Amino acid sequence: MSLPYLKSLKKPELAELADQTDLPHYDDYNKNDLVVVLDRHLRENRSIFSGLKSLSEYYSRLASPPRRGSPVKRETARTPARTPARRSAKKEVKEEEKEETSEGVEEPMPSPVVVSPTPAAARTSTRQSARQTPRQTPRQPVLATVVDPEPSLPASPAAITEAIDAQTLKLRESLEDVWTASGLVDRAHSLRAMLSSVKAVEIIVLLLESGSLAKELIPIRYLTTTPPVQAAQIPAIPIRVPDIFVFLEGAFWAPFSLWFLTCLFLPLVSAYFINLSWKASSSARRTRSTPSLAQFDPLTFNIVKALLVHIVFGNDFNFFGFYSGYAIGKVIDSVPGGDLGLLTGSAIGGVGALYEAILHRS
Repeated sequence: MSLPYLKSLKKPELAELADQTDLPHYDDYNKNDLVVVLDRHLRENRSIFSGLKSLSEYYSRLASPPRRGSPVKRETARTPARTPARRSAKKEVKEEEKEETSEGVEEPMPSPVVVSPTPAAARTSTRQSARQTPRQTPRQPVLATVVDPEPSLPASPAAITEAIDAQTLKLRESLEDVWTASGLVDRAHSLRAMLSSVKAVEIIVLLLESGSLAKELIPIRYLTTTPPVQAAQIPAIPIRVPDIFVFLEGAFWAPFSLWFLTCLFLPLVSAYFINLSWKASSSARRTRSTPSLAQFDPLTFNIVKALLVHIVFGNDFNFFGFYSGYAIGKVIDSVPGGDLGLLTGSAIGGVGALYEAILHRS
């Protein structure tokens, strides 16, 4: 009677017993499966866990003999013995049948006579058929019922929900492990740290301006066409390459050197010598933290760049005839937004420098 005792317990109590007896993977079972597995585990390890106080009730029920029916019911359930009266009734029925058969063979009767069995014979034949009916049934289902005392029940909605939650948790943990092992998070943090500075903003603005100018000044020439491949369904592809011979012409160097002088070289020289952040720091701190490379003031750089853009490209200043109107117009046409785009880049860098200075002060 140990199995009904386990069924009467709640699932947390069953889990506690399973944990005390080191039942593996007991969290994966629902209550019905856990009852069967725990009962088998406790029966197999009875010598080990019989001393536990929490399992004393279980093993006491396991040791008690199973209940049986009362003596009166067992006596009633027994098959009644055959009495001499029943045997005589059977003999009478058999003799009457034999007489009818012999009479039917020797002399044909004018009209058939139907012999009805006596009440005793009828009762005897009914009891015989009742006793023979259970003997004809196969014993395989009875054995199966005895072997499997706990029939398998369909999973409850709560068990299905728990299984789905467990699988979802395992999937999420595996995805997190894959994402962490890929190293993308560390690379993203490194990229964010590298771009979160005024220097990075200035480099992006200068790359945009120089790339637009190079795209306009370096033409793309047609070189050849690859033959088509019919087997792989690849059509003919024309190949175009940049014309590097433009580097030998003044049509490239005049606009590029004008942009380099106005937007990069002169602002950097001014930011090196007019360094307000360097002057504002104390002498002791400057001695400790001054690196070997020269430092540039980003605010001075953007202010000088905006002034030069306004003077050169806004008022067509050609550095006393050194540059032609072609070079000035080519730079304005190549950079997105022209002189207004150059001023916008200077304004973005200046605002970033002021914001960074405020953050350092706070």
